[in-house]
Amino acid sequence: MTHLHAGLSPETIEKARLELNENPDVLHQDIQQVRDMIITRPDIGFLRTDDAFILRFLRARKFHQADAFRLLAQYFQYRQLNLDMFKNFKADDPGIKRALTDGFPGVLDNRDHYGRKILLLFAANWDQSR
Repeated sequence: MTHLHAGLSPETIEKARLELNENPDVLHQDIQQVRDMIITRPDIGFLRTDDAFILRFLRARKFHQADAFRLLAQYFQYRQLNLDMFKNFKADDPGIKRALTDGFPGVLDNRDHYGRKILLLFAANWDQSR
């Protein structure tokens, strides 16, 4: 077990192995492969490249390194192109907390028939009195 698995139950580790193709024996190699791809995108400022952060993207893409890197690059590219949106972005900001509690949208994997992203809103959680 690696330090990245600290706090995970044996059941969760097994589930990650079965459902996400996560292999503790090659975990650091998988992370390093994604990290090595960063030099292919000098146009993007990758602000975080630590193991735990890259692991999130590997898990999100079931340990397909190229897909995980593409997602990581898109994440930082979006932040880079929208600096004003993230300038004062703090997780403890009351507006951010309210949006998360209200069910701020999720983005579906599939697109509509015009190729547009589909946002999923949880309207039942909205407090219209605010």
